[in-house]
Amino acid sequence: MRAWTMLVLLFSLNALSQTTEVVQRTYRCAGGVQIRAVYQNQFDRVGVVFNNQTYGPLFQVVAASGVKYSDGRASWWIKGAGRAEEAFLMSERTGQMLAQGCRPVR
Repeated sequence: MRAWTMLVLLFSLNALSQTTEVVQRTYRCAGGVQIRAVYQNQFDRVGVVFNNQTYGPLFQVVAASGVKYSDGRASWWIKGAGRAEEAFLMSERTGQMLAQGCRPVR
């Protein structure tokens, strides 16, 4: 809860300095884990809260498919749209998959 509050506060303070659009989404991943994502500036960056840890801001980068966000330490990658949308969170330092099979809670 604390990491989520800090993430929203970070994006809110940033919003004071520029006009931004903020979209919040919750994802349920394999194993029942939950991720909260806060997308900003028409989805060009995202902050992700997983396991009480905040990742981001992650900025949109080139991807072979889907939409990928990264800061060089972690990646949030979304593929598909609508009911087919699926995402995963990965540590770029270790190559470890932190969360996979993440589907938006609608």
